[in-house]
Amino acid sequence: MSLVSCNKYLNLEPENNTHDGVFWVDANNISKAVSGGYSMLRDAHRLDRSYFVFGDLVAGNFITGGDYWNFKAFSKSGGFNFNYAPYLENSLWNWTRYYQIINQCNLIIENTANIPSVNFTNGDIEKNNLIAQARFLRAYTNFYMQRVWGDILLIKNSFKDPQNIPPVARATQDEVLNFCIEDLVYAEANIEENGSKAFGSVGAVKSLLAHIYAWKHDYINAERLANEVITSGKYSLEAIADYSNIWKGSSKETIFEIPMLYRENGNESFLDFFNIFLEDPYIRGKSASSTWKVDGVMLDEYFDEPEERIDEVISLDNILLKYADVKYYDNNNADIYTVSNNLVLFRLADIYLLRAEAYYKNSKEGLALEDLNKIRERAGLNAISSSADDLFMEIFRERRRELIGEGSTQFDLIRMELFEKLDEFNTYYSIDRINNQGYYWPLNMRVLLPQDELLTQNPWWRNN
Repeated sequence: MSLVSCNKYLNLEPENNTHDGVFWVDANNISKAVSGGYSMLRDAHRLDRSYFVFGDLVAGNFITGGDYWNFKAFSKSGGFNFNYAPYLENSLWNWTRYYQIINQCNLIIENTANIPSVNFTNGDIEKNNLIAQARFLRAYTNFYMQRVWGDILLIKNSFKDPQNIPPVARATQDEVLNFCIEDLVYAEANIEENGSKAFGSVGAVKSLLAHIYAWKHDYINAERLANEVITSGKYSLEAIADYSNIWKGSSKETIFEIPMLYRENGNESFLDFFNIFLEDPYIRGKSASSTWKVDGVMLDEYFDEPEERIDEVISLDNILLKYADVKYYDNNNADIYTVSNNLVLFRLADIYLLRAEAYYKNSKEGLALEDLNKIRERAGLNAISSSADDLFMEIFRERRRELIGEGSTQFDLIRMELFEKLDEFNTYYSIDRINNQGYYWPLNMRVLLPQDELLTQNPWWRNN
């Protein structure tokens, strides 16, 4: 990835770029650019393990070892203070890397439209599919940023000159989400299935749409989209005996994932991402001080019933085991290893529980309870009878159990408006903090403001 000088807040030379006049006239290069965009998403989520910070650590799911002292402030023990992140400013307070993905998508969308259809092996079908992939990726990225930093910059066109980017004001959430929906409507109509869960598919598009509508609290459409994913017949829940398959790649439960498996050829795995959750003996010689462990208080409260799932995902000493496929691949060096698991972004259990939430909000408590119990029973828990507020809370509790370590819990708390309702959080999230959206992350105004004079700080972090 070739970054421009001065760390301009939007621009990126296209992934796999040579020269605009050559690259964007060759239809064969478009698929390379699309693959490059998905690769950039992987790199963006990996940076400083920000994917797990944004979705799990700040939601109280993990406690950090002493080596991660600079992560402590925004965990539970640090009072969920996002405004102290030494050495992490570039990943947690700076959205530039995600705008690099947006610019890549914009370049693909704009330039592919100008290439004659006859230049593509499969004509319009292939051409429109590549545009659909870029629009799916753009929608995912915009929605992800919206959930992390609140109102974002809605960039609909590419920028060719990194030194002459005009100032851009933040768009409203409705503007951003409606633009995402426009992208996804196109993607749903034009995306082609290729069997790979590392790219957009109709199921991935509908899953993302379901989440966007739920975020908008449009639960009628969230229910409809989640139901279409579930009833498509393309996905099924793994049996609890095969639960770990979910993170080993191309599981029958997975809808959309980022490949990070170890292969001798085309290796996509990394040492410094999933290993954050592991220590010796899973990784030889790795100490507890360099590990994030499942928070024991949360574990006791949420995993308070006997179940089979916990044996699959959490060890007796509170180690998360979803990403524990460690490979030692250098026979001459016992310290060289990689963790060979995929990062699952959407899977069927998530969509069942999202549909349960939508059913509840649409006054269909019986159906909500059926979906909730389906996931509970797969986990080895007894079916329950619940209603009203208790049912809604049980849906959240099950989402937290099922999706721990998958970058979901903080966004569930925001969407379901639970900060003031849970004792675990209401000590830190005052009404004033909630009203001023203090669950979103601050922006690094020292770096970003000189590049965009219209940019404003998130309300809560102006004075906190």
